Amino acid sequence: MLHIVAPPLPTLIAAGEDTYNVGQSHPNRQGIGVFDLLIVTNGSLYIGEEENHFHVKKHQVLILYPDCHHFSFQACTETTHFYWFHFSAKEWMELHEASGNRNVDRREEDSGNPFTERTFGILLEKYCPIHNALAVETICEQILYADNEALYRWEWKRQMLFQQLLQELSNNTKLSQSLPSLAIAEQAAAYLRKNFQRKVSYQELGEVLNFHPNHIARCMISTLGCTPIEYVNRVRLDQAKILLLSKDWSIEEIAIHCGFSQLAYFSRMFKKQEGVSPNQFRKKFMSVKEN
Repeated sequence: MLHIVAPPLPTLIAAGEDTYNVGQSHPNRQGIGVFDLLIVTNGSLYIGEEENHFHVKKHQVLILYPDCHHFSFQACTETTHFYWFHFSAKEWMELHEASGNRNVDRREEDSGNPFTERTFGILLEKYCPIHNALAVETICEQILYADNEALYRWEWKRQMLFQQLLQELSNNTKLSQSLPSLAIAEQAAAYLRKNFQRKVSYQELGEVLNFHPNHIARCMISTLGCTPIEYVNRVRLDQAKILLLSKDWSIEEIAIHCGFSQLAYFSRMFKKQEGVSPNQFRKKFMSVKEN
């Protein structure tokens, strides 16, 4: 499983399509510095990456990593057509179930401003079947042949189409099969985000997800780096920061709206995360300079 940290979004560098006849093979390359996304529409490619061998069949995708040795371990045995896309990503990692605490819900240090850019993850299967082949192939063709635009509009459109392609490929991702702990953590996080304004007990979370609450907590700790309680408090505090700068509500009104039943607890949690009280935070960003 490939996990790309964004922003910035992955950037398409080059794209094309090729047809190999019987006996032809993929080039032998080392550390090309960009990802190589291969989408086979007919025939088969026999691609090696380091010690791994991949038999990429019709309607399958393979993503080759930028820092590895790629080679063909067997020539094509039939006419093979495929699309290829070279793209870059600023930060990425390979996820697998035994990789320990991945903390895929990354939160960069900032000044405390709630409008600061936050990173998020794009999850893609490295090697898998394509279940929406028609949609994927249509986008591939549009990327390659949408050449009736002005230069700047064309490049912008091409990059947007590439993001659509990654979205379609991401839809193939079966977290419950490849990374079950991450799938459970994401389900729990989604439920907590949806219900952050009220108290969600561990028992309720277990009944909704149909897993033991302790198992859900372990999954969240191993993948997101926090417990369910810590996660929902993080969501509440982020929402509180936005309200402090966008509403003239009292601190107590904001605390209640964000799911904190006690003002003292809200103030203590807020200061622990931000280093200042809610009122000090509001004054920091809402102060008016005097002439």
